[in-house]
Amino acid sequence: MSRLTEPAGVLEPAPLRVAAHNARKLGSSVLITNDIGEHAVLSEADYARYLGGRIENGDPLAVGAGKVPGLLQKDFVRDQLDFAHMADRTVPRHLLDWKGPNVHTVVVTLRCNFKCLYCHASVVGVERTDKDMTVETARQVVDLIFSSPSPNLMIEFQGGEPLLNWPVVKFILRYAKEKNKHHARALHFGLISNFSLLDDEKIDFLIAHGVSFCTSLDGPKDLHDRNRIYLGGNSHESVLAGLKKVVARKAAGEKVDTPNAICTVTRHSLARAPEIVDQLVSLGLERIQFGPLDPIGFAKRSWDTIGYTSAEFVKFYSDALDYIIELNKKGVKAYEKMTLILILRILEGAHWRFPNADGVARLAYNHDGAVYTCEEGRLLANEGDEFFKIGHAASSSFQDLLDHPTVRASLLSSSSNAQPMCFQCAYNPFCSVLPVYNQATQGSVFGRMPDNGWCEKMMGLFDVVFTKLQDPEARKILESWLEYKSR
Repeated sequence: MSRLTEPAGVLEPAPLRVAAHNARKLGSSVLITNDIGEHAVLSEADYARYLGGRIENGDPLAVGAGKVPGLLQKDFVRDQLDFAHMADRTVPRHLLDWKGPNVHTVVVTLRCNFKCLYCHASVVGVERTDKDMTVETARQVVDLIFSSPSPNLMIEFQGGEPLLNWPVVKFILRYAKEKNKHHARALHFGLISNFSLLDDEKIDFLIAHGVSFCTSLDGPKDLHDRNRIYLGGNSHESVLAGLKKVVARKAAGEKVDTPNAICTVTRHSLARAPEIVDQLVSLGLERIQFGPLDPIGFAKRSWDTIGYTSAEFVKFYSDALDYIIELNKKGVKAYEKMTLILILRILEGAHWRFPNADGVARLAYNHDGAVYTCEEGRLLANEGDEFFKIGHAASSSFQDLLDHPTVRASLLSSSSNAQPMCFQCAYNPFCSVLPVYNQATQGSVFGRMPDNGWCEKMMGLFDVVFTKLQDPEARKILESWLEYKSR
């Protein structure tokens, strides 16, 4: 529905009662949201009463019941808006508390020993050592990262397969920790790897330097091996071996986070949600994360084989979420990462790390030192579109990066308030536009929302989550997942 301000044909005092909001039908109910991220789900009768201005200050619809706040507390009553509350909610939503980019993706090599059907990275063979980051470039990258004023810095190692350039991974860890003795930042490291080269010596070093581990596990052996082809061995066996090693170290009391395993969903996954969840839970992993395919890189060339519609992904996601909630009811500790991100936005007004504020909240560094607004922008450059390249570690200052026109364009286009259809959407306060997706699929960072796959997918996911939040038993489980928000 369109933004509603002063509907025609209603009686006074509707103009003073009805605040600006957006609305969406949710089954037999109506979801309303406002610009500060508050929401309420009303019956159709109550929504009609609200639009007609037929609510009094003592009405339960206005003041709430018990611990449940009403429309007054959520700033849906126009003549009694709490501007201090609205200001508090506006500051983080509009980056007014911005302290600099804190997520820094470092691609230490383009080489890879896998050839995954959906790979976005346009990787090269293991013999192409010319595609490795050098120590000197690594030093420049770390120096540039520390020029960000953010008090929190996360350095993520990606590739290719980052462990193929192990000497530079070790150098960055040592050099960054040495620099941090003088900068005193909250410094974190993450490794995104296929685990095929993860031996005990590397695990020892990575744990000693506080590195968290992340890999890909697409489900049971036949599904995983079909998606992720290991040129030197068995893909499924190697990732299980790596996961079990890290899990065993944590069980033994070593200071390491439980590893994360991301399932990239292909067409072959769509009917197998419970099997995929069971595979992850059987390894003692509490975090479950589903990655939808985007038509970039190898995935674009293989789309007819592995691709699907946004509606098909939403159906898979809904089935998987149902199953995880049922496992929770049986006492199994597990949560789904995307759902956690969405309920943090919905229930706590929190940021989510991506895909918004490219160039402002996150940066990516290629093996050659080129700097991009985000990792997806670097991947698009590998396909020949360098729009998101904004500098080089050897020659660009932090201010140069921040002043780059692409950063400004990305920031503007990632704001849902800059999109006419998004501006009128009930999910506007909780969603974000993905400039790289728009550029890759529609030729513009702004995109066209009426036929935008990302938009269609996100609206479907929000429909699923908001529907679950109306079920008291499911809501209690989803709210319990908030304990994982710091992970």
